[in-house]
Amino acid sequence: MSNSGTSSARASTGVRANTRVFGIALAVLSCTLYGINPLFANGAYDDGANSRGLMVARFLIAAPLLLAYRLVAVRGAKWPRGRDLAEIFLFGFLGFTFQSFFYFGAIERMASGLVSVIFYCFPVMAVLLAWWLLRHRPSRVLGVCVVLTVVGVALTAGEVSGAETTGIALTLAAALTYTFYVVLSSRVMPRYDGITGLVIVLFGAMCGWLMLWLVSPFGMEVKFPATSGGWMNIAVLAMFGTIVAMGTFFAAMKRVGPGPTSVASAFEPVVTIAVGAMFLDERLTGRSIVGAALVIAAVVLLTLGEARNSVGSLTSASPGGAAHN
Repeated sequence: MSNSGTSSARASTGVRANTRVFGIALAVLSCTLYGINPLFANGAYDDGANSRGLMVARFLIAAPLLLAYRLVAVRGAKWPRGRDLAEIFLFGFLGFTFQSFFYFGAIERMASGLVSVIFYCFPVMAVLLAWWLLRHRPSRVLGVCVVLTVVGVALTAGEVSGAETTGIALTLAAALTYTFYVVLSSRVMPRYDGITGLVIVLFGAMCGWLMLWLVSPFGMEVKFPATSGGWMNIAVLAMFGTIVAMGTFFAAMKRVGPGPTSVASAFEPVVTIAVGAMFLDERLTGRSIVGAALVIAAVVLLTLGEARNSVGSLTSASPGGAAHN
């Protein structure tokens, strides 16, 4: 091989390596943005908002902003029609609405770090559901992941007081709802570019929350922040903890694929726990830390084991790919 050919090959290898490094950095950035969402959520709560008001305001800001970005940056992409359009809209209207309802309702009742760790049992749920509904047979590593997740969640949940039992129930409901959302949406979403699909999902979630606000089932109350400071927290959450987090996640997926991106998603609970300890005066015991480590280890092992088949692509959609939080 000539010197010029060798140099060209080295340059090409270097570009690929840099692309992958940048992709991992984007994935970590996405997970970090999702992980700090509870900080801004609690800021809005302290200003008089509740989880329902936070969600209504969040999607009223995020959906139009992402649509504006899509119209400028992704003008050539096709819009879904017919059944596909209806299904994607319903993923947001039903799945995303109730998942966020449960998740942020849990954060109102218990430490955000505990919520994040318990929520991370969803990848195992997703694999089991995909095995049942879509006949995607999981790898042998699933057994180990199930044990690690169950033990980790049990240790973490054991630190929660009896008064916060509702918070645990809401977190598990959020994880289960998100599991159905991830598995079912995997049949439709890949047919379209990520931004277009997410625009429709966000508008579905916005309509779902507006309907809840209008109907107010079971006397549901919607409270918005009392001052501009609280609204600023919601705006930051909508722009950076929703839109930018989604964008960096899909940018990472394009560069490194679903496996490495989902491995990086295990970083999210670590960020949430760190933010809770530093800024929200949340304290975790050694038992909770061990439980968190086991859940994160299960997510990493599961992703590595499933990344080689289609189930890996289902479980790779973190609280960022489908915007769980």
